[in-house]
Amino acid sequence: MRSMTAKEKLLERVMTLSEAEADEALRLLDARRDEADEWGNLSKVHEVAFGDSMRRLAESERAAGHKPW
Repeated sequence: MRSMTAKEKLLERVMTLSEAEADEALRLLDARRDEADEWGNLSKVHEVAFGDSMRRLAESERAAGHKPW
């Protein structure tokens, strides 16, 4: 079984975003392209990824009957 590429993983995750999250992600990606050096600006990417991870964690905790922390 081959590993998914980063683009494939991104496409899979994009489908779960709310409209507001998608709008924020687009703004951050556009800003990253405008400000990026050869390494890019990882702080904005981290901000989106961290927020998405925390949202998913809270949803899974609620689904399991726990209070999100």
